[in-house]
Amino acid sequence: MDNDYGYPNARLRAMKSRLLSRSAYAELLSEATVEDVVANLIHTVYQPALEAALIKATGWECLSEGLRNHLGQTLAKITGFFGGDSQRLWKVLIGRWQVYNLKTILRGQANNIPANEILNALIPAGDLKESDFSRLVQQTSVRATVDLLATWNHPLARSLLEAMPAYAQRADLAVLELALDRASYRSAFETLSDVDDEDNAALVRWVLRREIDATNLLTVIRLSASGMSGARFAAHYGTTLPEQVLVQGGGPATQRLMEYKEIPTVEQVVRDLHNTEFGAALTGAEAGYNEKHSVAGFEDGIEGQMSRADYGLFGGDPLSIGVAVAYLAALVNEVRNLRLIGRGKSTGWSRENIEKELRLWPS
Repeated sequence: MDNDYGYPNARLRAMKSRLLSRSAYAELLSEATVEDVVANLIHTVYQPALEAALIKATGWECLSEGLRNHLGQTLAKITGFFGGDSQRLWKVLIGRWQVYNLKTILRGQANNIPANEILNALIPAGDLKESDFSRLVQQTSVRATVDLLATWNHPLARSLLEAMPAYAQRADLAVLELALDRASYRSAFETLSDVDDEDNAALVRWVLRREIDATNLLTVIRLSASGMSGARFAAHYGTTLPEQVLVQGGGPATQRLMEYKEIPTVEQVVRDLHNTEFGAALTGAEAGYNEKHSVAGFEDGIEGQMSRADYGLFGGDPLSIGVAVAYLAALVNEVRNLRLIGRGKSTGWSRENIEKELRLWPS
């Protein structure tokens, strides 16, 4: 039965049991070098991806490549577990990686990053194949990249083409990134409206609205922190209204942000959104922001709060898409932790400094 969650969820729970334990993290933290971290992980589910990466690289480059490929291969594997509406819901959930890849390519083109470096940063997931990625990264400009997507009739190409005049005028890549976000979420909600399984579609819709809230929150916080408010914002965007740079379709946080007549201060955002689900993350990151004037704490806090909420769905309906949402959160979090350990080892962080940045949840 296409929409039966029994089989895929049983597979996902078996995969959950192979996620790294706290004792496994302790071993990795005890390793002296990133090469030792790779050697340790060879004895885990990361073995195939890391052995393939070892052919081309060593150290941090090997670990980064292996983690990237493991994530892409795992997402593709899980896609095969589902059929019918359940597979459509899963593809909506992993749609973020399609947008991530296109943003990464466009950023690379805009900043003249070598093609191989852009390619190495992509996650092999979504509707584009490795051969497609290779052609895209070899384009010599943002315009050429968008034009190539258009010749392929890529579903997000039209929105990029419509945004190109504004990008050409201001050379502001955020214009194209906003177009990608808006088009992607619009398409996702259209897909959900055609799914007969309303209970599971509603759960995925909830996930997307939270993603939009997080995206919009961080957009406003970054703009405020950079001083892009009032007259500067109006000169750049032709209006003082923040909705000009926000994605529609979010939850309570987005609704509140849409009410502002101009970009608020970071302090205003923290105060005005304390009653939303992001209130605790915003409050927790404010002190660090006031000390360092860096938005990294907000980014990590908001992302961590969403991930923990998604992970909690392991305790929900065992025959719903919630198990897939939870596993996706756990997988992405594990890859994040391993990248953090690898980067920390390669740049000389102390064990204590690495450990305090990890997100470790109950197994």
